[in-house]
Amino acid sequence: MKKLLFVILIISAAIGSGYGQSENLKFALRYSIKNNYFETVNSATNHKMGVAKGTGIALLKSGTTINVDVFFIYDYINGAGTFIENYVLNFSNNSKITIRADGISYGSESDPLFTATLTITGGTGEYTGIKGSGKLNGDRRQALKENTIVNMDFDIDYKIEK
Repeated sequence: MKKLLFVILIISAAIGSGYGQSENLKFALRYSIKNNYFETVNSATNHKMGVAKGTGIALLKSGTTINVDVFFIYDYINGAGTFIENYVLNFSNNSKITIRADGISYGSESDPLFTATLTITGGTGEYTGIKGSGKLNGDRRQALKENTIVNMDFDIDYKIEK
């Protein structure tokens, strides 16, 4: 019996040592559209399919700021529709976290709201082995074009696996 307990203890320690504690990452992202290319699709009035990219700053609860690169594709009719967006969080120590959003835009073209599910797709440096998921909510107060400002709030649960 003692040997069995010892084996269970060793296996539990080995499994537990490969995984970090689950943590939460919340931040506000404000970014500006730098490039926006789209085509008007004749299937509906004001149907646009496009690709865009932007840059911005994420503000963590701690007050730390992080530079963020944003890349996305969208399929909108009058500003409402689906999008896939990728965010690269560039930390000052050269570590990175990459996050994918699969989302929906609703409302009008000039004042839409966003919601999306998030998946952490990778990390480098101190974030190598990061896994996680969460959600975002956001808005913008202009039509999608260059220099438009986008505001988003992220809430992600994650852990770093060794």
